[in-house]
Amino acid sequence: MIQKIRNTVKTVDCCRRGFFHNVFEQRPYVLVFKTTNWCWNNCPHCCESSNASNPRVFVPEFYINNIIDEAIMDENFSRAVVFTGGEIMSAYKLAEENYVPNIINHALDAGCGVDVKTNAGWVNFAFADQIFNDIENIVKKRADKDDTGVKHLINFQISLSLDRFHKDALDRNFKFIKHFARTNIPGIAFYIHVASYNKDRDMFSNLKEKLERAGIKVEPIISINPKTNVIKNMYDLNGNVVMNYSEATLFNGGRAKNIEYAYKTPNPQFVFMDDGFESLVAFDSYGNVTLGENSGNKISTPWMMANGETKQMETIKSDLSANIKQAEKEYLKQHKMLNWMLQSADMIKL
Repeated sequence: MIQKIRNTVKTVDCCRRGFFHNVFEQRPYVLVFKTTNWCWNNCPHCCESSNASNPRVFVPEFYINNIIDEAIMDENFSRAVVFTGGEIMSAYKLAEENYVPNIINHALDAGCGVDVKTNAGWVNFAFADQIFNDIENIVKKRADKDDTGVKHLINFQISLSLDRFHKDALDRNFKFIKHFARTNIPGIAFYIHVASYNKDRDMFSNLKEKLERAGIKVEPIISINPKTNVIKNMYDLNGNVVMNYSEATLFNGGRAKNIEYAYKTPNPQFVFMDDGFESLVAFDSYGNVTLGENSGNKISTPWMMANGETKQMETIKSDLSANIKQAEKEYLKQHKMLNWMLQSADMIKL
């Protein structure tokens, strides 16, 4: 209870100073495209409430490319792009088969780092070979431009889900990773990120053992982020791909609200923001763009208007900033007495 009071006081003080909207306006941001809310799974932990009953709708390719092109002209853009869902690879079944490679190539060609999140539920489907080939071609396209003869990594990552909620997740991850660990692309490699929850960390140990039994050489390596000096433990797989692992927090958004140990998200959403924060500007297939993901009351604005017209990135940022300011004002109204006490304390200091 004491900690909750302290957090409330801190949030009220930040709202008084306009801290949150200033952070958003001045700090780097990441573009996140929730390309569709359709998914062949119906996982009980899904914060997006994705399933096969949702509309078979995708954020248009032309719009994704336009937003990226506009963002790279903005000095505050971190040049990081995330493609996710729902299940992004369902585009091979429900939309244009070139949708996924087109948006990935466009982002990479624009000089952005790309992270593609998939549950790999498609590894046993008929179109799995096409997806494997498309990913290989994306990497080979960069390899063709490398004439140094030295193996290096490109800023391209595929993120897989490894947890109890995804049926056969261990076998899915194994099949995907084994394919690329055995695919030698001279001069270049990419990342495979395995994401799980702390209650399921044993699954990653099982995955490594399974890869080693299949003849994959799993060598521990250390990576240091030059910006943050954060050290990461990774694994080199046959010299062809680098595998890393992370444990995420399970938030209680969407269907995850029914899971006992899911973390209750703070209210309001912007309390996550601090001076080192990179804003997640997340576009979804319903026509909205939201600050952050799966946390608290959403701060959103439409990217697609009722008449079908789309907004430019500059307008979206302006609208989100205005909505943060409004959320700060509303929070101060909710805590009117505490706000008055802090103002009085400032007056005494003066």
